[in-house]
Amino acid sequence: MAIRRVYVIWSHPLFHESVRALLKHPDIEWVGATSDYVAAREQIASLRPDTVLVEQGESGVPPEALGILQACSWKVRVVGLGLADNELRVYHCEQRRVRKADDLLRLVQGD
Repeated sequence: MAIRRVYVIWSHPLFHESVRALLKHPDIEWVGATSDYVAAREQIASLRPDTVLVEQGESGVPPEALGILQACSWKVRVVGLGLADNELRVYHCEQRRVRKADDLLRLVQGD
């Protein structure tokens, strides 16, 4: 299985630390994280992750995250994760319900 390169954009430190713990896996390379969308855009362009995980609020994924998706010239998956509703929103026309903690890991790995 190919190693997936993951970048995380977070609003709350607890989200950041929780996702980092959930994604500890030999097939996942954590390439960076920030809570600043301006810095995220620059770092994502430089690091070229294949998955960008974004903390979403009650209104969904922030528009800045979708702007990053549009700015990438390579194949990238943007995953919106909201801890309040146990739902993942995957941008590339996919939406999944979270049933277990491993669901996030499998999604990032491309299963």
